[in-house]
Amino acid sequence: MLKRILWFVASACTVLGQSESCNGHVELCARPYNNVSFACTHNSYSSPPPNALPVLNQENSIEQQLNDGIRAFMLDVVRNKPAAADGTSNILNTIASWFSRATETADDPLESVHLCHESCLLIDKGPLVDSLTVIREFMDANPREIITFIIENVSGFSPTDLQPSFEQSGIARYAFAPEFASQPSHSGYKWPTLNELIARNTRLVVFMDDKADVTLVPYILPEWEYVVEIPYANVNPVQEFPCNQDRPYDGVPRDLVVMNHFVYNRATIAGENIDTPISAKQVEEHAYNSLESLDKHWQTCRAVWGNRVLNFVTLDYYNIGDGAIFKLVDQINGVSA
Repeated sequence: MLKRILWFVASACTVLGQSESCNGHVELCARPYNNVSFACTHNSYSSPPPNALPVLNQENSIEQQLNDGIRAFMLDVVRNKPAAADGTSNILNTIASWFSRATETADDPLESVHLCHESCLLIDKGPLVDSLTVIREFMDANPREIITFIIENVSGFSPTDLQPSFEQSGIARYAFAPEFASQPSHSGYKWPTLNELIARNTRLVVFMDDKADVTLVPYILPEWEYVVEIPYANVNPVQEFPCNQDRPYDGVPRDLVVMNHFVYNRATIAGENIDTPISAKQVEEHAYNSLESLDKHWQTCRAVWGNRVLNFVTLDYYNIGDGAIFKLVDQINGVSA
């Protein structure tokens, strides 16, 4: 009988401890969102199949990334039938337009908004709504996890073009819409704690780099109002990753910092630089995802940013490096695994 009582007490304590954690750690619950670090993947959707494409950034699906502990996702939204009036100048989009009807676009936003790398001719992971549904199902099953999207609006969509995908997938019900108004300083906002986001069930924070307008869709936030990114165009081989503010280019700090820790191969065609992701093999050969490399980058950033939290530690092929991304995030957050 005593053994059963002790087992019941231990089980209850375990469940209670789990229910009180926020993104896996009780210590994070009282911290404001902008004072927490999250493991993030670059071009999160860009994984096999198909294999061996030169535009892949990940080996694992978004579903597997969630299960492994990734909590922030960089997503590129692209029109699946690019129009001549796209407004983009990238040579890949120009080539893509040659193979599409110049004025033909899908009328249904659920079908026209896809996750693609620059062009859907290179890699097309299907409608945005499909991936949002996968993430929403994870959030349903894990009610104390905070998720972040950093969306690159390649095709210049209006936020109202993305809204149907959020609504249809059911993930919109989790989206955070801030009560604070924009400030001239672009910083010093009163972000809710992780526990407050969980209590309100607004556990999804969405940023978009272009054309976000909270008067149209209040939960798709303008990235450059709240976020700075350090340089992302790191060309292989990299001896030391930089940590100066890159975007936005005004040099004014924001509340959140993206630590881009990934590398490109670069070719120059007709005077234009074409950057393609390095392969998983190259990541291993150069040990870019090792804890030593990540920690060295973090120390460089501390010299620039002081004790500020690096909020989004962002990698290609996060699964390479013996879990180093998660170890560094725990170090930044000051928690144990």
